Amino acid sequence: MRFLPLLAALSALPAGMVRVPAGSFTMGSDRDEEDERPAHRVTLAAFDLDRDEVTVGDYARCVAAGACKAPRGAVGEKNAPVTGVDWNDADAYCRFVNERLPTEAEWERAARGDDARRYPWGAEPDCSRANFGNYQGEGRCPNNPGRPVAVGSFPSGASPFGVRDLAGNVWEWVADRYGPRYYAHSPKQDPKGPRKGEKRVVRGGACCSMFGLPRSSNRLAFPPDYTDDDIGFRCASDVRGR
Repeated sequence: MRFLPLLAALSALPAGMVRVPAGSFTMGSDRDEEDERPAHRVTLAAFDLDRDEVTVGDYARCVAAGACKAPRGAVGEKNAPVTGVDWNDADAYCRFVNERLPTEAEWERAARGDDARRYPWGAEPDCSRANFGNYQGEGRCPNNPGRPVAVGSFPSGASPFGVRDLAGNVWEWVADRYGPRYYAHSPKQDPKGPRKGEKRVVRGGACCSMFGLPRSSNRLAFPPDYTDDDIGFRCASDVRGR
């Protein structure tokens, strides 16, 4: 019994993170883009994931410590998601806080839950639940701001595990290299993406994305040195002491 407090401490949830339990889920889609096919079952170990996207304020501490490069392009308010960072910047920040980028499979499980939902909140797109669908005041969601906003501004769009902004606001870098046909032969247990590939995956759509892009299974990829004003990231970690 004397070991129980130690085990509890080792598995304690880090501040600002959500625990996604071990389990199986349906990854991909047979009804959407070619690189989302085929839909397939994946089993993952438990992991912790940032509840929110990494903010300008969070990232500034890494820059001040000399462990991260300054963002390129526009910089929002301190509670807005950091943008103008490439994959290497995102990876460096997560390492700075003793975490890592989530795998593509982890990201999708956090967004879809156990019921293969198309959006973090359910089956249908909903302009009131996420910051997406608006480009310079024009689009399917004209009341949305058309720019990244403070993280957590759309709490009703949280995923089944309580992770926020997995749809819209900013695209998010994940750990994996991009393989357009990877799903046809990916491992069923804790897949980590192709071993080779020139591009890295981003997930989740952004403030100004076309209406359908914030689907939880949608994939996009860019070279690892690419930056934009609507690409950010969040971090993950293994469950300590599991």
